[in-house]
Amino acid sequence: MSSLDGALDALGGVAAAAHLHTALSRIEVDRAIRQGRLFRVRRGWVARPDADPELIAAVRCGGVLSCVSALARRQVWVGAGAGATDAGPAAIHVRVPRFAKNLPDAGQNATLHRTWPRLALPEPRGALDDVANALVHAVQCQQWRDAVATLDSVMFRRLMRPEQVKSLLAPLPATFSRYLVICDGRAESGLESLVRLLLRSVGIHARVQVRIDGVGRVDLLVGDRLVIETDGREWHSDARSFAADKRRDLALAERGYKVLRLSYQHVVHEQERVLATVRGIVARGDHRWSARHRRTVPLGR
Repeated sequence: MSSLDGALDALGGVAAAAHLHTALSRIEVDRAIRQGRLFRVRRGWVARPDADPELIAAVRCGGVLSCVSALARRQVWVGAGAGATDAGPAAIHVRVPRFAKNLPDAGQNATLHRTWPRLALPEPRGALDDVANALVHAVQCQQWRDAVATLDSVMFRRLMRPEQVKSLLAPLPATFSRYLVICDGRAESGLESLVRLLLRSVGIHARVQVRIDGVGRVDLLVGDRLVIETDGREWHSDARSFAADKRRDLALAERGYKVLRLSYQHVVHEQERVLATVRGIVARGDHRWSARHRRTVPLGR
């Protein structure tokens, strides 16, 4: 592998020419352009012909791939409110310099974010924004529940520590800093976070990642015995995962737990139905152990 290929591989195939000049001479870069191994994306930026199309598009917009687009590439949850599905954002989000002028018309294919002032964050080496820069914009770009779920996901994946997130959000309006009060880095998926926040909005407390003897951890537990599991398509679409879910459901039922399994469709598009279902269970007291359960069911607790 050449020095040029090695430098570009680490950056998704797109790089600022100035960055390449730290490892390669200007003559070598110009030669690669003449040979067709590189092309100029815009002034000061080059890319390989096989480079990531979204990174190229971001540079052509005058910035770098950022916000929910950059976080989704790191397996961080981003919500539908930012133009995304469970598979990721639909249109690219691009961070451009705060005072940039004469930017290309991105049309409907990109959402542009001006670099947030009052934050002295380093610029990324390539066309993919770093986690901190992307998170600052993603928190402001999304609906509040999706923003909190994104914060949960960043902390769960250990991309940033809670104290780092707190410091990052401190300069933002107080609304965003208050998100930290309801964050929970134990949440293993964005759907799990959304359900927790949905229930919290109506005064129903759900514990996160509770371990149950003979079963393992469950996503959420309301009261004593209402288990709520969330199934994102990316994790639960194959036959093996489906069978594992059913084994867990059976083990929970054997121990007297009531299981509510929710899909992406339920959590994102049928929230009122989910709320009505959980409220009904709680109103009947079915989320608590009764004397009958204690007598007849091996609780395994």
